[in-house]
Amino acid sequence: MKRLLSVVATAAMLGCGACTQAQAAEFTLRFGTINAEKTASYDDVLVPFARAVEQESGGRIEVALKPSGGYGKPAELFGMVEKGDIEIASTVQGYSPGRFPRSSVMELPMMFDTAVGGSRALMGLYNEGLISEDYKSVHVLALYMLAPYPIFTTGKKIQTIRDFRGLRIRTPSITVGLALAKLGAIPLGIPNNMIGDTLDNGIVDAIAYAWDSARTTKGAKDKFLIEQVNVGLDEAFGAPALMVVMNKAKWDALPADLKAVIEKHAPDLIDANARVRDEMEQASKTKISADPRFTTLKLPAEQRDNVQRLMAPAVDQWKAGMAKQGIDGDKLLKRARELVQQSKVAAN
Repeated sequence: MKRLLSVVATAAMLGCGACTQAQAAEFTLRFGTINAEKTASYDDVLVPFARAVEQESGGRIEVALKPSGGYGKPAELFGMVEKGDIEIASTVQGYSPGRFPRSSVMELPMMFDTAVGGSRALMGLYNEGLISEDYKSVHVLALYMLAPYPIFTTGKKIQTIRDFRGLRIRTPSITVGLALAKLGAIPLGIPNNMIGDTLDNGIVDAIAYAWDSARTTKGAKDKFLIEQVNVGLDEAFGAPALMVVMNKAKWDALPADLKAVIEKHAPDLIDANARVRDEMEQASKTKISADPRFTTLKLPAEQRDNVQRLMAPAVDQWKAGMAKQGIDGDKLLKRARELVQQSKVAAN
């Protein structure tokens, strides 16, 4: 009887071991992101993507997704993917200055109105090969834009062009910064994880940032960023381009059927991110504007026209910068505007 029990126990252990082995993933994809937990981009876009890929691969792929800070600082993620320290990253092109010159066309001022429209144009440029050179060191899963940013200040009310002069503004990219500099502002490039501290110690007076992200991004002293500002200028000054990219060698090593699984769900990272961003921006703007401690402003029509006029030279400066790199900025800008317009027509 004891021998029988021993045989049964041994068989059970072997069976369990075989079961565990069968369930072990063939490929583990470490996925780092700038997005924090309990944000729409993380909970409603990245997590569903990861689980869908795991499920449809039959457990052959494990997507080891971690929120902001889980694998590295936001500004480090792209380099980590290139080196293979992680396999996938969701991050901002602007954190790697000079690496994505062609993609910066979508960050020019007044280019688009919604994240959906901007994202479709950006991905269209990539699919047509006009910006693909920017991403030759990685495999692209998704490119998308945020909704154009407002500007939040720690107290200053921006009502005329003069109010921009000397204003130290955190900007998400060099291109957005150049445009704001034309208004007399002092643009500063600061990663997400440092925004709160720079507001707290007075290094910056204002931030170009999303309505929803201001509500959900932690700042200094356990506050959210929106708690560190109290004035919002509701104007579209441009937005950063974002990407979800994968280590090229790891992608090339995947079997064709598993590549197909990832490619099937990758478009969700574009459309879902853009749609969620637009929806959350509107909801957050409504909620923040209703807060009695907060002041929401819009520029008078005359001042808005002046802003556009003063920012226009930033486009010429951008074209000149492209020419120095052997890039046809005129062609790129023309096609970007055409794709944005096509998206507007399709939406209507």
